[in-house]
Amino acid sequence: VTMAAAELYQGLRTRGYQPATLLGLAATASVVGAAYWQPAQALPLVTGLLVVFSFLWYLVGVVKGRPTMNIAVTVMAYLYVGFLGSYAALIFHIPIVGKSLTIRPENSTGILLAAVLATVAHDVGSYFVGRYAGKTPLAPTISPHKTFEGLMGGTFVTMAACLLLIRSIAPWKLGSAFWLAVVVCIAAPLGDLCESMIKRDLNVKDMGKTLPGHGGILDRIDALLFVIPATYYLALILFVY
Repeated sequence: VTMAAAELYQGLRTRGYQPATLLGLAATASVVGAAYWQPAQALPLVTGLLVVFSFLWYLVGVVKGRPTMNIAVTVMAYLYVGFLGSYAALIFHIPIVGKSLTIRPENSTGILLAAVLATVAHDVGSYFVGRYAGKTPLAPTISPHKTFEGLMGGTFVTMAACLLLIRSIAPWKLGSAFWLAVVVCIAAPLGDLCESMIKRDLNVKDMGKTLPGHGGILDRIDALLFVIPATYYLALILFVY
C-alpha cells in the first residue's frame, strides 16, 4: 500500500503538484498498522494528524507552492490509497455479536482471501474476454481499451469463481459467496476506472514500473482498493448484523 501511494505521489509531482510526500507516505504506512492494532483510536488520529501537519508543512515553508491545491492532493492520495487500503487490516477487527456468531482469525483471513481471489477472477476475465472479443467501449474518454464485453466476461468469471471455489472458504457459503460476487462485480470495475481517470488526468500510461509488463503496484491493486472496503461492510451485514 505504501509503495502504491509513493507511485501516486510521484505521478502527481510529474504534473507540477508539490504534495507533502514524506507526510503522506508516513501516514499511509501508519494507518495500515493502526487499522490492525488500534483501529478505533488510531485511524482518526492518523488522519487528523496528516491534515494538521499538511497545513503546517506549507505554513512553515517546507515546500513553497500553492498550499490549497497541494494540501488537497496530499490528503487525497492518502485517503485513496492508504485509508482505503487499511480496510484489509480492519477485516481482522470485524466485531463478534451474539453467541452463535464467531468470527475466528482464520475466518477473517478467509474474508480477505475471498475478496482478493474474486478481484483477480474479475481482472482475468475482463482482460481476456475484452482482448479477444471486446468491441463496445465502456468508457472511451477515460479508458479506451475497456469494453462492455470485457466487463461481462469479468462478471461471469467472478460469479463462477465465487460459486464454485470461494463458497468452500470459511466463513463463506453459497448465498454469501453470491453476494460477494455481486459486490466485486460493481466495485472492481469502478476502482479500475477511477484509477484510469487519475492516470488520464496526470497523462501517464502506468503509475509505476515496479512490475515489468504490468505497470506499478497501484495499477495492480486499484480494483482491490474499492473491493476490500466493500467486502468489509458486506461481511458485517452477512456475518454480524
